[in-house]
Amino acid sequence: MTFTTSQRTLLIAGALLFLLGLLQGAVIQSFVNPRMALSAHLTAVQSGMALMIAGIAWSAVSLGAFLSRGARSLIVVGMYGLWFGLTMSAATGASKNLPIAGAGHNADLMTERLVSIVVLGSSVLMTIGWALFVVGLVRSKSA
Repeated sequence: MTFTTSQRTLLIAGALLFLLGLLQGAVIQSFVNPRMALSAHLTAVQSGMALMIAGIAWSAVSLGAFLSRGARSLIVVGMYGLWFGLTMSAATGASKNLPIAGAGHNADLMTERLVSIVVLGSSVLMTIGWALFVVGLVRSKSA
């Protein structure tokens, strides 16, 4: 099977994030907040698989070059950013915007703010990217 450069980029990004998640899973207990580390581990593994699936399916997406590049970038940056933010939370104990997995942990105000910005910002980017992906799939179906 031959993949375009765009597809290979998503496949590689997904495989790397999946690998990072597996490696993180081996050291969950060494984090300040192991429950958050488990959340970050699962996020990486699941996001890695989602990126690889998107890479395989990308040829079915009908978006202009600019929107296509933007969607791919937003998805990758958003998913890596979310994993990184959750990992930062696990390492520091920051939990202001992550009350379930962060219960009983906290960090200084600046760390809490930084983690919140990374997690919330990445979530927004990822959501926009996936929305564009879905629009591109729907457009190709009706075209």
